[in-house]
Amino acid sequence: MWFWWLSEYLQRLNQSIQPGKFEADYLLQFGGFQNAFATALQVLAPGENLWMTCPEIDPALDEQRGALQLSQHITTCLNALKAAALPNVTIIFIPTRWARWRTFETEEERFDLHNFVKAFCVPQGIATQFLEEDTLENELQCRIRWWLSLALYVKSMRTPWVLSSLDSDTAFVGLGISLDRKAEKGNQVILGCSHLYNAQGQGLQFRLSKIENPVFRHRNAFMSYDDARRVGDTIRQLFWESRFRLPGRVVIHKLTPFLNDERKGLQAGLSGVKEVDLLEIHVDSALRYLSSVPQQNGTLKVDGYPVKRGTLLKLDRDSALLWVHGVSRAINSRLNYYQGKRRIPAPLVIRRHSGRSDLTMVGDEILGLSKMNWNSFDLYTKLPATVESSKQIARIGALLERFGPGSYDYRLFM
Repeated sequence: MWFWWLSEYLQRLNQSIQPGKFEADYLLQFGGFQNAFATALQVLAPGENLWMTCPEIDPALDEQRGALQLSQHITTCLNALKAAALPNVTIIFIPTRWARWRTFETEEERFDLHNFVKAFCVPQGIATQFLEEDTLENELQCRIRWWLSLALYVKSMRTPWVLSSLDSDTAFVGLGISLDRKAEKGNQVILGCSHLYNAQGQGLQFRLSKIENPVFRHRNAFMSYDDARRVGDTIRQLFWESRFRLPGRVVIHKLTPFLNDERKGLQAGLSGVKEVDLLEIHVDSALRYLSSVPQQNGTLKVDGYPVKRGTLLKLDRDSALLWVHGVSRAINSRLNYYQGKRRIPAPLVIRRHSGRSDLTMVGDEILGLSKMNWNSFDLYTKLPATVESSKQIARIGALLERFGPGSYDYRLFM
């Protein structure tokens, strides 16, 4: 039966495995869950009470009806598991035969099974991990075991790593917006979502904030003055609840520009905070730069590798280019590693809309936060975790339809 096969696979997370040919340049040996995280991994045997099997989906059902039926079966099982004994992490296994019911899209609705289930679980504090059959058959098993083990460790509400080089009096915030473009104008679901990090890069609690009076510019949604002020108030409150004091500095990251009302509203909501940096951060795919290396005769030659990760090019007093995606020697000081190994990487464009912090320090902070995605075992992500997490939270949060004083932990959304 499939559940014996799945149980055996999960037990292998306690075993060691060497990285394969295509993994060795960026992965260390996986020594087993216990060695990697200094804690035991307990996998229940098939037949125990907390193993549940969802009913099969009628193969004759179309994508929409099959997806809705599958989501109902999964949430019913999750309710039963919670009533019996809530595990640290619940694994939801999706066999290949169910893959076509993961998503569907109509003129009125866009459905994603992962986001739907997460939105169901978040208010109840249920941590889940989706696992698909083709993942188990992937040839890059060292990578899979690192990734899956990290996910299970983090979702059991543990912290895998922190940053040590950032100012202890600074709070980092990512703002994301979810816009349902299929809804009728005036009834679109728009959420402002803030996700805080403390100085070590640890994710703190956050709240969903509904934007009451959105402003539209070029198909993007922005906050009004009052909406921005409320978000600023939320940031102050969340930091106060976690640290019992206000931070000396707040840094806010957003993918889109800060309009004048947004800037003034956030500053009003963050009154009492000495320094507020409002930073627009996005990847400009049109920008492509080549790295060069000096020659003995004093000339320059185009390098065979992209621009070094961490390179910052200051454009003026309030803007700079930063190569978060680029060449690194973090794994092996003698070898250049370039994540993805193809295409010329584009830099991040950083534009400061408010604040006085040195752009070099701002770049160092963004570079550090690009290593704080606890949902990935890549060496880094192309955007800081503040922006990555706020986008994901906003997408799932749009399904919650629940706004209020309640806080959530980001790990429930992963």
